[in-house]
Amino acid sequence: MPLSIPGPSALFGAAAKGVDAVEQAISLVPRLASVVSQVEDIVARVGLVVTDIEEASARAIATVERTETVVAAASGLTGRLAPLVDEFEPSLRKIEPVLRRLAETTDPDEVDALVEVIDLMPQLVDKLTVDILPVIDTLGTVAPDLRDLLDVSKELNEMLGALPGLGRVKRRIEEQQVREDELRAAEDPPPAPDRGH
Repeated sequence: MPLSIPGPSALFGAAAKGVDAVEQAISLVPRLASVVSQVEDIVARVGLVVTDIEEASARAIATVERTETVVAAASGLTGRLAPLVDEFEPSLRKIEPVLRRLAETTDPDEVDALVEVIDLMPQLVDKLTVDILPVIDTLGTVAPDLRDLLDVSKELNEMLGALPGLGRVKRRIEEQQVREDELRAAEDPPPAPDRGH
């Protein structure tokens, strides 16, 4: 097949087509710049979203770490409390009705009064130890003195009975004395307790 050589008109036609193609390519440049700008905006927004996700992820990791610490502490506390609950559960079950009744029937004024009594306990114990118990301890040794006093009162009764007109009074006193003597005879005073003082 013979090779055809293009003529001048074919060359001008090709050149015109090239100019049209170049013009078309040049007209695409502004649109291409707009697309590149939009792509840059999208990439920037994606970067912000990725940054937000990374920050949220960091916060979530920190929360998980804090939660793990709390769970570990709670687990340790549960480990220490479980044996105590097991040990005291029977006793707590036994006193549960008493506690329920106290909660239902106790008035706030009664609680206040109980608090006052508890506050006074040190003073009460001190008074009991210093003032009252020594007196109680000496009551066993006072009994003979009381018997002597009774003997003296009998003698006074006899002297009063010797006075004219007081015979009836004397008999009444003697009857009362006999009853008291019978009651006293049945009693045996206990020895004073040894309180180590």
